[in-house]
Amino acid sequence: MNKQAASAGAMPNRAVLERAAHWLSLMSSGATVAADIEACRRWRDAAPEHEQAWKHLQSLWGELAEPAGGLTGGQARTLVNRAVAAGVKAAGPLSRRRSPVFKAIWAALVLMPLLWAAWRVAPPAWLLADYATRVGQQRVVVLDDDSRIVLNTDSAIDVHYSDTERRVTLRQGEILVVVAKDGASRPFVVATRDGTASAKGTRYTVRLMQDGTRVNVTESEVAVCPRDELAAQCRDVRAGGSAYLTRVAAVPGPAIDPAAAEAWSRQRLNVRDMPLPLVLDELARYRREMLWFDEAALADLRISGVFPLTGDDALASLADSLPIEVKQGIPGVVRIERRVPPK
Repeated sequence: MNKQAASAGAMPNRAVLERAAHWLSLMSSGATVAADIEACRRWRDAAPEHEQAWKHLQSLWGELAEPAGGLTGGQARTLVNRAVAAGVKAAGPLSRRRSPVFKAIWAALVLMPLLWAAWRVAPPAWLLADYATRVGQQRVVVLDDDSRIVLNTDSAIDVHYSDTERRVTLRQGEILVVVAKDGASRPFVVATRDGTASAKGTRYTVRLMQDGTRVNVTESEVAVCPRDELAAQCRDVRAGGSAYLTRVAAVPGPAIDPAAAEAWSRQRLNVRDMPLPLVLDELARYRREMLWFDEAALADLRISGVFPLTGDDALASLADSLPIEVKQGIPGVVRIERRVPPK
């Protein structure tokens, strides 16, 4: 394709679109380094169709941004999932040989109206991730070196293996990492917008929170490093320990029970003397319906136990153990209220 054709607006070929989607996802992740930015720039400059594909996808995502404010996260994710599924079907047999990145791009190009409202609650980093889960879904990914990643509900990762490093970028949600030994001695790194958690052993969980990243070490040792500080700010966390990572600090966290920290990977929520509102917040992560409750009215209620993460059994068990009622009168909304004592 020559410069004149590119400037005339001809659609770039599929391979170029797929590569542009990769760079757009990486650049929007918040986890880039200088080498990534330079590599992206070189790719865009290498051919006119590269720059055209880049601008085309940027424009597409920009057009999706405005009308999304009225949708809940679950509604938008449902639209996205339907669009991707329909787009893959529309792409035909060829799409089965393409990566998840290409399938998402194809769905976006073919089904623009359906994706129109999805931007704010499902940005490109989510749509274009190498691996992702829906609300309530979990997934096990076996990597090339036999390391395993368990994705929790509503999570997304990218995977990049090179000759010198094994890197997983957590875009959103939570993962359990089970690291395999590597004959080439390549470090295994989980990166988030806040920094990195590098394995010195085998098992740990990483969860992206609203204002930081939580790392729980369930076996061996992990080095956590804030993104914007010197290496001297890194901190080693041993099994049974935790850390809270921001861009400027790695703060030691409380001791953890390794079995409880990994319980979600077995579809269980393991809590000990936890305030009920926090328990409900955790359960809400796995449900498409909204859990509505007055935090102040329930704040003094505490609970210990092991609860299933999916279905209504956990809410029924809580209602049996505590003075609360579970009401489902409004479609899409489950209300938890304090039980009024009989007069």
